[in-house]
Amino acid sequence: ELHRAVAQARLAFELIASRWGAPAEVVDGAYTDLATRYSEPHRHYHTLEHIEEVLTVVDRLGGGIEVQFAAWFHDAIYDTSYSDSEERSAAYGADVLARLGAPAAVIAEVKRLVRLTAAHVADPADVNGAILTRADLSILSSDAARYDRYAHDARAEYAHVSDDAWREGRAVVLRSLLATTDDAAARSNVARELASLSMA
Repeated sequence: ELHRAVAQARLAFELIASRWGAPAEVVDGAYTDLATRYSEPHRHYHTLEHIEEVLTVVDRLGGGIEVQFAAWFHDAIYDTSYSDSEERSAAYGADVLARLGAPAAVIAEVKRLVRLTAAHVADPADVNGAILTRADLSILSSDAARYDRYAHDARAEYAHVSDDAWREGRAVVLRSLLATTDDAAARSNVARELASLSMA
């Protein structure tokens, strides 16, 4: 099952990455580097599984090539000790797309979209931005077991942060999410995690 999922992820990337005629070794190298990044030992939630889940929602919502690439690149750089991961991921994505021969307009849009994932706020008229942010936050409305695993993995990525600091910071994030979603499943999951933080 895992090998099939990995093979499908590679194929999905190669299908879009080869559209501008880049040599196979360039496309393959781009995927290998991405996969290596998403397999870094400090990652627990922000892995290839997350990317695949985001891409599934992007596909369901009809996201185009820019949104697909933004999904692939938005967590390429992930360092919880700093606050500029999205900016660095945008620059990384632009560099990869340039090597793949992507048009300047595509590169610019992908960079813009990746930066949006820092705050997960998109103008309702921004179709691409709305699709990406909705897909990136789709974990919130997953079933309870998947959400709980996500919450556990998110905490593991901040293992260097004390329990008190984690509870305080996480509560701020969760309250912000509660204020911006009207999805019943998401609200239920987030409220449940908030309650667990107050009891810890």
